[in-house]
Amino acid sequence: MSRNTKQRILDAALQLFNEEGYVNVRLAQIAEQADMSVGNMAYHFPHKMQILEGIYEELQAEQQQLLAGINLAPLFENFDHFIQSTYHLQKKYIFFYLDTLELIRTSEALKKAYREHLQWQRMQLELLLEFNRARGVVDWRANLENPQRLARHLRHMMDSWHSLQLIEGLAADDFGAYRSCAWSVLQPYFTDMGWKEYGQLKKASDSTVVK
Repeated sequence: MSRNTKQRILDAALQLFNEEGYVNVRLAQIAEQADMSVGNMAYHFPHKMQILEGIYEELQAEQQQLLAGINLAPLFENFDHFIQSTYHLQKKYIFFYLDTLELIRTSEALKKAYREHLQWQRMQLELLLEFNRARGVVDWRANLENPQRLARHLRHMMDSWHSLQLIEGLAADDFGAYRSCAWSVLQPYFTDMGWKEYGQLKKASDSTVVK
């Protein structure tokens, strides 16, 4: 398969899935958006599910790159950049985050890949938390917490934020609210050093507007 043809199909499908939702998009619409015949597209992707799985592979690769990068330098400044990058990544693939359960029900392969990725993601976040504990900016012992549970809370918040905003009738295009929610998961575990570093970060970043 031509890489350019494959990417054209995936890009066209992603745009339509984001605009209309996965279940509402037909192969004929994707072919029209990709400027090719249905037969030509079906030669590469006979079923819509295969397109979905291809898009998820791209999403998964981008998520892994983000987490791998943040663990190289676990400072609050870098974690804040990770929050911002995750927000934009989720907007790029917003259809998946709004309908995750229904999508993984449609494909055993997608369900398996997603669950394996969630486990990897949790382990990476646990490692990040341990790094920050080692440098003295967080400490969960006094709260009877542990990094496994804290990493799970953080992932749940970040992955479900957009859908909950829409369910509650609130703006889902608000990075400031997303950022505050992500940091609020960690704030109960800040040490004095952590609060000082966070204060410096917030002062420096509040003047930056993220669209």
